Amino acid sequence: MTQVARGIFVEDSTDSERRSNERHRVVFRTAKLLLEDHDCFCIMRDISSAGMKLQTFGPMDDIETIDIEFLGGRTLRMHKRWERDGFCGFEFEEPVDIASVIALPNGEHERRAQRLRMNFPAAIDVDGEVLQVRLLDISLAGAKIAVEKRLRASSQVRIAIDGIGRKRADVRWWRQDFAGLHFHAPLSFNELAEWSARLPTRWSADDE
Repeated sequence: MTQVARGIFVEDSTDSERRSNERHRVVFRTAKLLLEDHDCFCIMRDISSAGMKLQTFGPMDDIETIDIEFLGGRTLRMHKRWERDGFCGFEFEEPVDIASVIALPNGEHERRAQRLRMNFPAAIDVDGEVLQVRLLDISLAGAKIAVEKRLRASSQVRIAIDGIGRKRADVRWWRQDFAGLHFHAPLSFNELAEWSARLPTRWSADDE
């Protein structure tokens, strides 16, 4: 039976699928995997108090232990148990309350678009002048960069990101060598998810 829990469609499993804890099918609920030097998107599919099944967009061969962040900022540590056909099974380090994990955040700040943390070289074209910058985070709608030259708010630039290409953007703000860009044409979720998954996926608990 399918029902709605705070805006998220969930499908109860059959009795034969129930073990020692209740399971839900979560449809297209996005989250972030927090890798060593960047984040990547995933989609929650099947969750219990003990663990979850995730759709990933690239191989997770080197991943054994990882943190996941949900919309709103809550994070959980997980241990990978299996991987096949674009999906991974993870066990939570500690049992969780399912309702609190799949609940939508309440505050406007918590509902903001998910941003992927990056530390990636890029370049921007400002009136024909090409500047080397660092991509610090990226979302479907825009990006934050580190740039030494002062950029005028509302000015237009083109940003070149290896693997994504060139994107036209408006400068929304500039403060102390950092700038926020808003893309004229947003990225698709799959485009950003697949690109971030192709980046190195190293993660080490020693780096905490």
